Amino acid sequence: MVIIEIGEWLRGAREVFPLGLTLLHLGAMVFLFVYPPIYDVICRLFKRERRTVLVPWEDVVAVCGFNPSLGPGAITGFGWNFALLPPDPERPGYTLPGAGIMVGVGGLPGALAQWEYIRRFMEEGAEAITPSAKEWGIEWYDAYVAREKAACERTNDKARWRRFRRKRLWEHARFAHWYTEYRMKHVLPKAVPKDWLEEWSKPLPKAQWAKPSAAVTELSEQLRAAYQRGEKFTEMGDIEKRFGVTPPAASHKAYPSFPFRAKAQSA
Repeated sequence: MVIIEIGEWLRGAREVFPLGLTLLHLGAMVFLFVYPPIYDVICRLFKRERRTVLVPWEDVVAVCGFNPSLGPGAITGFGWNFALLPPDPERPGYTLPGAGIMVGVGGLPGALAQWEYIRRFMEEGAEAITPSAKEWGIEWYDAYVAREKAACERTNDKARWRRFRRKRLWEHARFAHWYTEYRMKHVLPKAVPKDWLEEWSKPLPKAQWAKPSAAVTELSEQLRAAYQRGEKFTEMGDIEKRFGVTPPAASHKAYPSFPFRAKAQSA
């Protein structure tokens, strides 16, 4: 990007030397390599260790949040977030600090779709869902660029192709995909104790699977009947009160946790 900006200036396309943009890109590259080790040093200094928490699936809470952006006198925008949160066993009504998964969604239907996808995977197995695309590696990125190039050549839209390439260069897109793939294959596997993740990820035998309570089974049957009548989940309200079924409360036990880094076991 620095070479491109300087080239634009040398050709006379820019009246002044693009010092600001040049420093922005140089600073971004320096920040990318300097920030992670500094962050790790600060965490060790203040004894803040990243840990992996094991939470029973029955205790996980799914939340969909609506976040409006307020301006002077009006709502200027809004967004939706879908989150999976483990409750804090020692503080009823609170979630475990620093734990959980949160993603942005387009709305309540998108959040319900995310939840149903995860729920079926956890409760019915990998055969119940369709695999998602690996949108993070070099191979995927090269195929993406090739598809876009073919579409531009098919329509003879050279301006669109130039905009596409300029935007990808501005975002350092290929380098970002390469770096993500490198971390997924070489860095993250070393961040947990050896063979621990593989052992923990083994599915339990079917004989050890948790059985839903009679109340939960009855509530599921009521929901299936409501779906068959054409009712929508987003319009049902509090289903426990509506169908007069109260599932038993989840047990509140401390969650076991493991150090995120192998060296932390001896600390």
